[in-house]
Amino acid sequence: MLDCTDRGPLVTKRRGFTLIELLVVIAIIAVLIALLLPAVQAAREAARQSQCRNNLKQIGLAIANYESAQGALPMGAVLHSAPDADSDCGGAFTKSGPGAPRDFTMLALILPYLEQTPAYNAINFQLRADGYFVGGVNAGAVNSTGLLTTIATYLCPSDDLRSSKLGPGPVAYSQTSYFPSGGTWNTIAYYAGPKCSDLEVGNGAFDAQTAYPMAAFVDGTSSTIFVGESARFRNDPDWFCNNWSVYGYFSSMVGGNTTRPQGFAYEVPRVNANLMIGDYSGGGLHPLPPETHWPDLSDYKAWVGDPRYLEYGQWGFRSQHPAGAQFLFGDGSVKFLKDAINPAVYRSLGTRNAGEVVSADAF
Repeated sequence: MLDCTDRGPLVTKRRGFTLIELLVVIAIIAVLIALLLPAVQAAREAARQSQCRNNLKQIGLAIANYESAQGALPMGAVLHSAPDADSDCGGAFTKSGPGAPRDFTMLALILPYLEQTPAYNAINFQLRADGYFVGGVNAGAVNSTGLLTTIATYLCPSDDLRSSKLGPGPVAYSQTSYFPSGGTWNTIAYYAGPKCSDLEVGNGAFDAQTAYPMAAFVDGTSSTIFVGESARFRNDPDWFCNNWSVYGYFSSMVGGNTTRPQGFAYEVPRVNANLMIGDYSGGGLHPLPPETHWPDLSDYKAWVGDPRYLEYGQWGFRSQHPAGAQFLFGDGSVKFLKDAINPAVYRSLGTRNAGEVVSADAF
């Protein structure tokens, strides 16, 4: 017989997660995140490198357009006379009036060719780029509209980016992540630089007070560096460093006796070398290396043969990309050079007319 007795609703017993199962799930999620995070970071860095590479290509196009219009590359820095290259030549860096040096960089000169004509037109190039008073005129305040302009093309997204600012005294500043190449000779008067009476011509793509035609690049534009990354050092407190307008070198806030060149970088230090703290000796009269005996300034080429200069990062090219930096070559190409590149090959790429033959597979 069938039992028709009402036994009530069917009850399904539900079972929850145990603590062990929950921990396993959390562990699996953590492993997945650990696996995916490097891939995400690598993708972001690849995108930043792509933008940086595009910036350098735009700078290269601006240089090419400048050369097409003017018949030569822009000067690496605008001076008034040979003594303006050395701060100890009669106080040229501190004098005011009509004979005062201007010290504007190549990056300021090519602004119209980067579609930055308004910023260019807002700069009075008869005043000093570093903002000293000239004839009682506050150059930084007068030129602040132009000099405080943030130029996106001059900023690598991997760099330590900061806002533009009007600094202490009459100084207006805006950042750059790139500097033109000065080659392998010290042409920026590092107390072992050119003599006041004879502004020595460098061997790189750009020089102060000198503009080179394309015919000057006898080594070939495809093997000559024009511009490279010169990013800020991590946690660098020197707000005035890495600006696109000023040529020269200054005493650093870091250590108090460290020079910080602006407007040029050189292929003597290795790529991504660290900031060298304390690069003066003898009471600040001359640096080491090389062994310079004041007032003899004749050994500005000697730093090429001194291996200690490999570590003078403030004078070299550097980036915040891992394992190297990107460089614009004279033919318009952009190449990533590893920081482990052979120093001899690297220096050969920095010269325009030394006659070196560099194989394409050497870098």
